[in-house]
Amino acid sequence: MTPRVSVIVPAYRCERTVEQSIRSALSQSVSEIEVIVVDDGSDDGTPSILDRLQKEDARVHAILLSENGGVANARNCGAAAARADWIAFLDSDDAWSADKLARQLKTAEETGATLVYTAAACMDENDQPTGKIFHVPGTVAANRLLSGNDVVTSTVLVRREAYERHPMECSHLHEDLICWYRILKDGAKAVGINEPLVRYRVTQGSKTGNKRKSAAMMWNTYRYLGIGWFRRIGCFLGYCLHGVKRYWI
Repeated sequence: MTPRVSVIVPAYRCERTVEQSIRSALSQSVSEIEVIVVDDGSDDGTPSILDRLQKEDARVHAILLSENGGVANARNCGAAAARADWIAFLDSDDAWSADKLARQLKTAEETGATLVYTAAACMDENDQPTGKIFHVPGTVAANRLLSGNDVVTSTVLVRREAYERHPMECSHLHEDLICWYRILKDGAKAVGINEPLVRYRVTQGSKTGNKRKSAAMMWNTYRYLGIGWFRRIGCFLGYCLHGVKRYWI
């Protein structure tokens, strides 16, 4: 049976959270899925957890990389093994609502979207909700992303052919924004579901949690995309304002 959705989970030193994430994918109301977990050279208990889960459920497939190559490379390795027409990304410390994929597939069918994203409810390192919800607009264009990326990776469902044309790269930058930007610049349609169908973990050490690190990476991401100096300043000011609204208002 060919799956309807290939779920890509990059995993690195995530023994505490990865099983919860994978089980949230396996519990989807859309059962015709494959969950491809790419272990990115973990030296903790992550590989043994993946081995156990793939023995329990034939829909789980673990790919073990010998060296850590970064999250972009891990996701691309998973996408290369994907068999479905649709790819969904799930980070190893996030979790989905049971109807997430079903809602997205229906939305894609109704709107003709190439990429469907959702809102996300934030949780802390101890799985406790913070009360913060990352709301999303009904649609987003490529240039809009430069002034604030509303598309959280763990919320994304995207056509595999579009992702294959514009895979992720540069894990030291905002690799997800680069990917979405190029897919949308290529003429794809993106549609948002403004309901928190994902529980998104925010930690101090993450790109999202460390605001200074994230801002520096954003500036360098502009440079990587070839955004001119004056436009870069305007986009960065918009990015800062977006961050204030998102995290503190």
